[in-house]
Amino acid sequence: MKRVLIIGNSGSGKSWLSSRLSSLLQVKEVNLDSVVWEPGGYNQKRSQESIDRELEKLSTESSWVVEGVFGALAEKLVSSADTLIFLDLDWPLCEQSLLSRGSESSKQLDHELAEENFRALLKWASEYGSRTSKSSREFHHHLYAGFKGTKLHFTTREEVNAYVVSATC
Repeated sequence: MKRVLIIGNSGSGKSWLSSRLSSLLQVKEVNLDSVVWEPGGYNQKRSQESIDRELEKLSTESSWVVEGVFGALAEKLVSSADTLIFLDLDWPLCEQSLLSRGSESSKQLDHELAEENFRALLKWASEYGSRTSKSSREFHHHLYAGFKGTKLHFTTREEVNAYVVSATC
């Protein structure tokens, strides 16, 4: 595992898993949110040109763990990955994780806007199973089905935790 791509809904545990794997593998960790959004919150999207440049750069690097819900961005990296992990957890589990994490407004420049964005995120994430965009369960299944490398599909936290334990042994 040199280039690991983790996909799934918001709140599925992608960031948690990528942190563990990048530490274990001693490779760079990249959250696709940091590729899409300007620093300081989720208020200003980077230019498409900037996003594309960053993805092109990542695709040529020798090792990384990249995670995110943005299927259109994952699609641009999937051919560079040797391992694809799909965290396909039910909405109630994702919702519980998002609510436990909260808005993270203390990490953002505009606390009030952060709370508003968090409410919008909860609504958007709840639609993961019914959306038809590339940030949907359907498109993530499509990426997973077509992937030719090592691929793992987890539907419960227990499966993810067992995988992390086995990977550290």
